[in-house]
Amino acid sequence: MSNVVLVIVGVVIGLVVAAVAGVSMMRSKMVVAHKSAHSFDETCARIERVVGEAEGWSFPNQSFDMGAKLTEKGALPDNLKRVKQYYVCSPKIAKAVLGDSPQLSAIMPCTWAVLEKSDGSVWLAAMNIPMMSKMMGGVVGQSMGVVATTEEGFMKEILH
Repeated sequence: MSNVVLVIVGVVIGLVVAAVAGVSMMRSKMVVAHKSAHSFDETCARIERVVGEAEGWSFPNQSFDMGAKLTEKGALPDNLKRVKQYYVCSPKIAKAVLGDSPQLSAIMPCTWAVLEKSDGSVWLAAMNIPMMSKMMGGVVGQSMGVVATTEEGFMKEILH
């Protein structure tokens, strides 16, 4: 084989490996979970207080007791005791995002899940908005950057 063919084959293999690694990393980082220093009930109360008091932020839907619904159906996994979801939104940011990319309504509002694992630990899981803001460009990327900064402040106040 000529050197040119070897270089082309090497570049193609390198690109495939990089793409597979990138997709794998993004899948594992798309949703992040943060350990709470508080009980399940206290973590939920802190979410309701912190987001409820934040100017320009709200809960457009009631929280959802996913754990109770799964228990009712006999489907709560053994590794979980409770799961409660919260839907967090900034109408101003939602307007900007949807004005640019209406299809993103499929992932809105932001959903947070409070998880109590069978070992008693409590976690707050959410989409990795900082990573998503870097992947998106323009209005969506800027808007998600604002959400990421705001969520970081919320998380510090809720979890610690």
